[in-house]
Amino acid sequence: MPIITLTTDFGTRDGYVGAMKGVIAREAPAAAIVDIAHEIPRHDITHGAWVLASATREFPPGTIHVAVVDPGVGGARAEVVARIGDQLYVGPDNGLFALLPPASEAFSIAAPGFRRADASATFHGRDVFAVAAARLASGEGPERAGPATQLAGRLPWDASGAGRGHVVHVDHFGNLISDLSPGAARRIRFAGRELAIARTYEAVAVGEPLAYVGSAGTIEIAVRGGRADDAFAATRGMPVELL
Repeated sequence: MPIITLTTDFGTRDGYVGAMKGVIAREAPAAAIVDIAHEIPRHDITHGAWVLASATREFPPGTIHVAVVDPGVGGARAEVVARIGDQLYVGPDNGLFALLPPASEAFSIAAPGFRRADASATFHGRDVFAVAAARLASGEGPERAGPATQLAGRLPWDASGAGRGHVVHVDHFGNLISDLSPGAARRIRFAGRELAIARTYEAVAVGEPLAYVGSAGTIEIAVRGGRADDAFAATRGMPVELL
């Protein structure tokens, strides 16, 4: 049974997600639809990128992930299908896929069968991305979507280098999640402070900051019993450095 996941900033009160599910149910009735998140802050591409990078890797090979956080809908950004690892990603090429591993191939969604002929300029989630996902779930190869392309979407900071990364997400608890893999490092530098990389929160006293390797395998920064975003006046994009 093919799996299609949905990640959007649509919320659940207006029926937009329901319309996408209706298209998929009509065009690919055998597909299982899994909701990852629909409360991405509106237009927050960076938040959506982190959700995709952290959640979609848990799905089996062949899963089709539809992501729609698309403030530029109807504009110059491309609509794409990308093969990343052993899974397929469908959505706008606006940075949503920037925290995932590099795509092995990508295709513009241009073929008539992969989008409605009368697609709304303001609802590509329903008229382009849901249609494309349904075609993929029905056995069409991604190359049938349209011409080959290269993903161009980026997030609003420079790419990370060796030993250097950035805060890419602030979670519900105020923890600062980076895109930086720890390697063999034992300490980091962040916001002018050096922090040892600990194993658990209990390595420090209540109210003290620490660094650790989070569940996504990257460096995170927390304050035990508090909020690191408040303690460091932190924002996404702030640099994190291995020592």
